[in-house]
Amino acid sequence: MPTVFPAFAKINLSLEVIGRRPDGYHELRTVFQTVELHDLLTIEVADAPSVTLTCDDPALSCADDNLVARAARSLQAAAGVTQGARIHLQKRIPMQAGLGGGSSDAAVTLLALRRLWKADIPDAELREMAARLGADVPFFLFGGTALGLGRGDLIFPLPDASLPVVVVVSPGQSVPTGLVFRSLNAQLTEATDIHTLTACPPNGADWTAAGNDLEAVVFRAFPAAREARDKLLALGASLARMSGSGSAVFGLFEEGAAGEMARQACLEAGWRAWVSPPVGREAYARRLQGREADPAP
Repeated sequence: MPTVFPAFAKINLSLEVIGRRPDGYHELRTVFQTVELHDLLTIEVADAPSVTLTCDDPALSCADDNLVARAARSLQAAAGVTQGARIHLQKRIPMQAGLGGGSSDAAVTLLALRRLWKADIPDAELREMAARLGADVPFFLFGGTALGLGRGDLIFPLPDASLPVVVVVSPGQSVPTGLVFRSLNAQLTEATDIHTLTACPPNGADWTAAGNDLEAVVFRAFPAAREARDKLLALGASLARMSGSGSAVFGLFEEGAAGEMARQACLEAGWRAWVSPPVGREAYARRLQGREADPAP
C-alpha cells in the first residue's frame, strides 16, 4: 500500500553571512522554521531494487540527478537494501525560491524509506548523508525551529517559535542560489558564542532586529522580490523579509483576517501566496509518519 508523506517548506527567520570558508562555501548563521506549505511524496516499496520517480510538474526533472532519487539511492546503497521504491512527487512549493522544497523532499525521502525499508541506519549517519545531498537537507530531518551554522548544515534545535500568522509570497522568479552567493560581498559579522545563539528567544517580535544578508543582492537582481516584501509591509505585516536566497518572502501578521487579506492582495498582484502557519517539531515528527494513500478511483 502506498504511503503519503508531507514535505514542508521552510522560511529563514534570520540569515547572516559571516564569511567565506576555505572550501569555497560561505559560513552562515541562520534560524530555520518549517511552515505548513508542503509537497507530497507518495512512496510504495517495490520488490525489485530499482527506484523510479515521477512528478506532476513537467518543469522538474525526474532523472537520476533529482534530489529525491539521489536520496533514495544513497540510503539504499548505505543500508544494503535489496528492495526498491516507486515514488511520486506532487510539487506545491515553488522551486528555486528559498523555501527549501527540494531539500525537504530529499530529507523526507530519507526518513520515509529508512522506515519503509527497515534500514539499519543510525541518526548520525542519516545526518551525514543528508549533508552530502545539500546544505539545507539536514534541517528537514528535525523541522520546527532550529539554528543552522556552518553551511547551514550544522543543526541545533531551538524551542518552537511562537509566531503570529505567516504569509508566504512567491513573486515567480527563480533565483539560483549559486548566483546569489557568487554576487555576494560577504561583510563579516562579529563571531558570537554558540550558547548565546541557541538561547536566543524564539519569539516573532525578536526577529525584527535580525535580517537576511542576501536581500540586498537579490533585490538588485530580482526587484519583484523587494516589491513583494514592501507590499507585505504596506499591508500591515509586523515583519517581512526574504526567505533564504529568495525570491520568496514572508510576512508576519497579528490576526488571521489580516493575513488572509494580505494573501488575497498578493494573488491580485499576480503572485502565488499562502497563509502558512508554523509547524512545530512535535507536529512535524508526527505528520512525517505518513498516511495511507487514498484508493485509486
